[in-house]
Amino acid sequence: MKENILIIGFGDIGQRVVANINNKKYNFISVSRSANTTNTTHIQWDWLSGKKLELPVTKFKRVIFIPKPSEMSEIGYQQGFRDAASNVVTSLNDIDFESFIAVSSTRVFGSNQIGILDEDTPVMPDCFRGLTISKYEEFLKENISNNLNILRFGGLYIPGASIPKFNNKLSRDRASRIICFFIANIINGIFHCTENKILDPDTRCISGKKLFTSGFND
Repeated sequence: MKENILIIGFGDIGQRVVANINNKKYNFISVSRSANTTNTTHIQWDWLSGKKLELPVTKFKRVIFIPKPSEMSEIGYQQGFRDAASNVVTSLNDIDFESFIAVSSTRVFGSNQIGILDEDTPVMPDCFRGLTISKYEEFLKENISNNLNILRFGGLYIPGASIPKFNNKLSRDRASRIICFFIANIINGIFHCTENKILDPDTRCISGKKLFTSGFND
């Protein structure tokens, strides 16, 4: 029997996850604020509406949440991360799932944090984006009692396009493969997801070493 995977916030990354994984093993149910024409079972749901998410099944192997600001303003970030997370958690009260995979961002670190920044480094956000996302992470840690993975993505770019020169980056394909790894494995905790190859303590280097020592190899 196929195991159910719920993807809330189904856009480009979610579609890449479905394309990169063994669909003979998993049944994907996707959720987004807009309609979708992919082959997954899709539900159109506005997590800012206050309405509860209605799902066709109540048992899932994994729940994946890929948040996105409703707009680029402070209010948009509050709605897209913190408010959406609250509505998602409320909707999952009667749902059985083994683990929750939440996408976050390395924006939680402030621009003045210099050196090698790993998952044990205290976050000190210095803008509303980083502050909102750090509060989103804290909310999840306080309200998800199941196994929780927080994946802090670096700056996303489209593979095949010009590769950004900055260190803290992550291709959308690799981002999807990282999520696939956490679908296959339960490893609790926060993980930095970047393609940073140079760890220079005199600059701002976000280390992804923990991810690779956990078994991800790509």
